[in-house]
Amino acid sequence: MIRFLTLSLACIFALTAATPPGARSSDVTLLDLVEVELGYSIVTNEFYERVPVPIVLKGARDGIVTYLRAHGVANPIVGMPHAAPDGRGAVPAIEQQIGRAIVRYGSHIVTRDLIYATIRGEVAALHDPYAVFFTKAEVARFSQALDGTGFGGIGAAIGRDDTANSWHIKEVFAGSPAARAGLLPDDVITAIDGRALDDPTAELAGARLRGTVGSRVRLSIVRAGAALPAPIVVTRAIVTPPATTQRMLADRIGYVALRSFDATAGDEVNAALRTLSAKGARAFVFDLRDNGGGYESAAAAVASRFIAKGPIVIIQDKHGKRRTTVADGKPATARPLVVLVNANSASGSELAAGAIQDAKRGTIVGVKTFGKGVVQTIVPLPDGAAIKLTSARYFTAHGRDIEKVGLTPDVTVVQPDGARFGVPGSDPQLDRALAILGAPSRTASMPPSAIAQPSGTPVPTSPPQERERRSPTSGK
Repeated sequence: MIRFLTLSLACIFALTAATPPGARSSDVTLLDLVEVELGYSIVTNEFYERVPVPIVLKGARDGIVTYLRAHGVANPIVGMPHAAPDGRGAVPAIEQQIGRAIVRYGSHIVTRDLIYATIRGEVAALHDPYAVFFTKAEVARFSQALDGTGFGGIGAAIGRDDTANSWHIKEVFAGSPAARAGLLPDDVITAIDGRALDDPTAELAGARLRGTVGSRVRLSIVRAGAALPAPIVVTRAIVTPPATTQRMLADRIGYVALRSFDATAGDEVNAALRTLSAKGARAFVFDLRDNGGGYESAAAAVASRFIAKGPIVIIQDKHGKRRTTVADGKPATARPLVVLVNANSASGSELAAGAIQDAKRGTIVGVKTFGKGVVQTIVPLPDGAAIKLTSARYFTAHGRDIEKVGLTPDVTVVQPDGARFGVPGSDPQLDRALAILGAPSRTASMPPSAIAQPSGTPVPTSPPQERERRSPTSGK
């Protein structure tokens, strides 16, 4: 690596010696070159499948070209980097094209941004729907969201309709800035601060809604098929989304809904189960609908709250090596159990539900789950930026591969339009769960208006899903 960096430094500074006035070649630093080196290394070494070197090199070039076009260069001249099939010479070749771009178009370039664009191109070349390049600020926001900590947000969950290529409000948290501003569930967001909301991933879309506490964000909204005459202005505030919902339903059925698998999910579910058990719960409904996942370790910890012993999940790396995570031997309950899932139950939700299903610990009710059987890793860069990409596959305790397949519930119940998640009598999937547990299904222990519903896709204000589909209501 040191030899490559030395050669690359010599190459770039030689190229930029005759840079025209106004160029920003002096911005090139050793750290910039280290970022290029590590970005390439992460993409080629950490991804869970082998990626041909030419594909990554083309991605780097595409990133450079995209950046230049976005910064006023209509027809940028950027050569195609070339290297040996085993990758030798790849990094110097990429750095050479960066250096030449600086020479030709220096007045249009901020060097670090160009390097970021290059790495983004390499990440895009993976065609991994879960891979994202994060700046330092985006890393901080993503970590806050994944861990469920308070941050500046609007207090609403959004979801993507892939068919309509649109983002819409899935849930508005009570008392939140979004609620005060008048946002409603099913509102379609067409633009944020005048810029079209066309980000393809939950992380990027959510990042645009988060921001400094007290700052304002303007949302262009389509409601009931018609565009509102003016944007809705929301003042961001500290938002700490609830991770769990718990209450006692009729006939002593404990109900626990989990929004996402953040770092403390295992402890929160454990506390909820023990609290309801102390109040006399004779059975449990565990609601994982629209839970898009989170930390693998948290999902294993949650599954261990229901399973006394045995395997929870099998993780396989890119070399085919497998490791098995087993229950930690500290279950919170052995009482009868029904788990609710839907098409937006993904990743950690499928891990936990699959473990429960394989162990025959409970009955799975709902519809086939999303089908995300891969694991993501966030790898940092020296300046605080990071790359998130798929690094492994996982299989259920019995070795089932659910990637693009999903889990099939033991009892299939399709949720109709207009159902109110978590409200007995208005939630057919919950009603079936209650019937399985031998309880009345149409009486809640508290008014529906006081019942917190499970989340939609918790993008802007809670742990995000890696990907989602359209859901009736909708993370690593």
